[in-house]
Amino acid sequence: MSEFALCALCPRLCRPACPVVTGSHRTAAVPAMLAAALLEWERGNVSPEVAAQAATLCTDCGACEEWCHLHRPLPRLLREARAQLLPDPLVEALRPMEGEGDIVVVESDGRPMAEALSRRLGKPVRRWFTADKLGVAAVEHVDWALKAAAIRATLADAEMVVVADGGVARALEAAEVPFKWLHEVVPDLAEGLGSCATGGGDLPLACCGAGGPLHQHHPDEARRVGKAWLERASTHKVLDARCRNHLLACGGIEVTDPLDALLEEAG
Repeated sequence: MSEFALCALCPRLCRPACPVVTGSHRTAAVPAMLAAALLEWERGNVSPEVAAQAATLCTDCGACEEWCHLHRPLPRLLREARAQLLPDPLVEALRPMEGEGDIVVVESDGRPMAEALSRRLGKPVRRWFTADKLGVAAVEHVDWALKAAAIRATLADAEMVVVADGGVARALEAAEVPFKWLHEVVPDLAEGLGSCATGGGDLPLACCGAGGPLHQHHPDEARRVGKAWLERASTHKVLDARCRNHLLACGGIEVTDPLDALLEEAG
């Protein structure tokens, strides 16, 4: 029996947990409906194009699995389906590091985190910039093993790797590289709502729409989810730069993260 079958037969009990559903109000995005579409694809009754549309209506936040009383691994099943249905994404070559020091900061949005953290800690910090979050879009694909090996080799001599972005964090997790969040390195900056990447459990929605394939393949839906998050949030301070940047693009002009606080402190 297909692993999608049990979820497909569920009477949509996970609907309240899914940020894509509650943010976009699309019934088609209910996790049970996604499972049903992919079950029909496995049976040959749905085209790969339709199945891919279903498999990408997801932020990969894991809320459906947490909500399910059987803890069905639907997030993993959707990732495996996407690996079959989507072409391998283009990823940039890893860039060289800049500077010296045992600490490596991975920058991803143009803000000078390495410079600011170096000032705060009073020691040299190396900067490693990535325009595509270390190729996080490829983690579900077969060629990721080569990328992961290159990431591990590049960071082999780092005493500590520091990140502020959930996409970068996901790539490092997939590459099996340990890291610390900026707000863990500088605890007095740890003010704000956690994300699905930081392990935050106090969100008004499980995800703001910036994570997983939703942002890439369904940008309009991702914006709707972000706007719904902004309407329900008790604060616009977040711990994840990926959320911060997405929510700013959704109209959250007051959204800030720990890196904003660090840069303001640095002057």
